[in-house]
Formats: sequence, C-alpha cells, structure tokens
Amino acid sequence: MVDKEVTIWVYSDAGSSELSVKSALAAVAKKLKIDSIATVQTISSADILDNKLSSKSKGKNILIMPGGADLPYCQKLNGRGNDIIRKFISKGNIYIGICAGGYYGAREIQFSGQSSEQGYEINGDRELAFFSGTAIGSIKAFTNGQLYDEKTSSKAMVTLNYANAQQDHVYYHGGAYFSADADASFDIVATYIDGKNAVVSGDFGAGKYLLSGVHFELCPIIYEKYAVAQASNVDIKKERDLLLAISHEHYGALIYKEIEKIMVEMFVKE
Repeated sequence: MVDKEVTIWVYSDAGSSELSVKSALAAVAKKLKIDSIATVQTISSADILDNKLSSKSKGKNILIMPGGADLPYCQKLNGRGNDIIRKFISKGNIYIGICAGGYYGAREIQFSGQSSEQGYEINGDRELAFFSGTAIGSIKAFTNGQLYDEKTSSKAMVTLNYANAQQDHVYYHGGAYFSADADASFDIVATYIDGKNAVVSGDFGAGKYLLSGVHFELCPIIYEKYAVAQASNVDIKKERDLLLAISHEHYGALIYKEIEKIMVEMFVKE
C-alpha cells in the first residue's frame, strides 16, 4: 500500500486519444491502491513548458503518456519539453507510457500503419529514451494481417504472459513490442504469446518508467461511449465483445499490480 500523497498527471494535448485520456482519468486512481490522497488531473504541453510538473506537484508523482499518436507529442515537446520530463522522472517520479506513450518512451520507434488503404511508416529516434531499445509495431499478427488504423479490424484482445505462469487478456490497438539494445538494463513485466516484450520497466536516474504496448487503462463506461456507441452496424458485435472483455473485474490487474510494486519501491521509504 502507498501511504503518501500521490499526484497522477495524464497528458492531454494534440495526439492524445480522448478514449485513453478519459479512461485513465476515470480508472487509474481506483485501480491503484493509494491509501491517502490521490490527485488525478490532466496536463498539457504548455503546462509542462511552464514547469507545472514541478511547481504544482505535491508529494510523489506519476506522469501518464496515453495512447493516441506519437508524432504530435514530438511536435509539442521536442527539445525543452522532453528535457523537463526527463529531469522530472530522474528526480524520483514515475513515467507510464501506454501504446503511443510507450513508443514515445523508447529510444527509437519503428511504426507501420494504414491510412486510406495505403500503408505508411514512422521511423526515428525519440528524446525521452527511457527504454534503451526500439518500440516496433503495429503487430499485424494479432489482427489478421491488418496494420493499425481506426477500424475495428485492427483491434484485438491479446494474451500476455507474466512471471509465475500468470496470464491475462488485454486490449491491443496498434501498440509496440519492445526490442532492447544488447547492453540494455530493464525488467520484462509481460510478453506477448510469441515471446516478444509487451510491457517493460526500468530505472531512470532516481525515477522509474513502465512502457506498455497494450491498453490496460481502458474504462468500460468510457469505451462504451467512445467506441461502442459510435460503431457501425458491421463493427458493433466486435465492439460489444471487446467491451465485455474490458468490463471484466480483473481487467488490467496484473499490470496495475506491477505499477503498485514500483510505487511501493519509489514512494514508501523510511
């Protein structure tokens, strides 16, 4: 249990998915076991550049970079913004990157997607570079050969393997697997069914990071509003099936448990 005041910042700006942001705001504090005060609020690129992370923070802090699109994150934060985030995490705080936020936290990105029936690629270095390696996706093996796009056909529930032979099933939509450099030091939280790294964590200065290729943060009420309610007749059955899986009482619990372990390590010190 974490018995100190915790502020959870959720990045909300160009590129961030409303589904991911609102899910994180609604679900994360409830899923994590925080005994005293937990403040959950959004933060924009302008806020970060204005040093809000440091000036408005009390106690211990978690910065969540949600799903969405990584290039707008670069456009808003490259240079001074990312330098502020790196320093903030290195001083003893936690970075959680989900899907696009996971790509963004790696040293390099190799992404393939689909738009208007044509493929596209996004490749390049990333400045945060918490994870010493490359975030690679989308993983079309999980979606019947379909690269990431906005269609339901590029969504799936995937099986993750954890230590002690534990498994769970988590929503996937365009996320990465994390390929480490030969000399990288990090922990494997979970792997996909093919053995590739799905969730990784590690140290950064006095802080920690956790990068996830899957959307463990999703909140059923938010998903119903932003995905199921807007689905076409063709897609509605699959969206309802995804909603049912996300609504499971223990959805995402094993990843939340890992975050709790990191919080105890970082935040509960004599």
